[in-house]
Amino acid sequence: MRRSLFFLLPAFAVLACVTSVHADDAVLHVSYLGKTLAFTSAEIAAMPHEDSSAFDPHEKKSHTYSGVPVRGLLAQLGAPLGEKLRGAALSLVVVAQTKDNYQVVYSLAEFDESFSNRTILLVDREDGQPLGNGMGPLRIMVPGDKRAARWVRMLTSLEVVAAGDAPRH
Repeated sequence: MRRSLFFLLPAFAVLACVTSVHADDAVLHVSYLGKTLAFTSAEIAAMPHEDSSAFDPHEKKSHTYSGVPVRGLLAQLGAPLGEKLRGAALSLVVVAQTKDNYQVVYSLAEFDESFSNRTILLVDREDGQPLGNGMGPLRIMVPGDKRAARWVRMLTSLEVVAAGDAPRH
């Protein structure tokens, strides 16, 4: 009996981490090194936002997007940013997963101010309005990309992993 409980301890540790978040109301889960933070739409809406105007090649129209810099969410988890982003940490990637199982992988360095002049946003508003069905409630907007293929819509999770551990299709 004691031996079987020993094997269950890692499962209890994972459950404790997951149950500490409000998973029922969450629209976004952000994970790194076994730690997961869950965010509701209201929590994201209450965070400091930045605006960015960009041309959406799918709609062939410019929009003003409002959202939260993703690097702030990653920093809350302790992802290595700034001076800590060097050596082996440079092989970390951020996997974005959507409601319809689309996945995009970004280098962690793309989110860091010391590596890039652009701010990748977790967008919850377009032209002053909440994102509509089929787009939201959240999406990633990557300023400067010539194609919007990495502008993930219907985002559900972000996970920081080693490049070799990123899911493959």
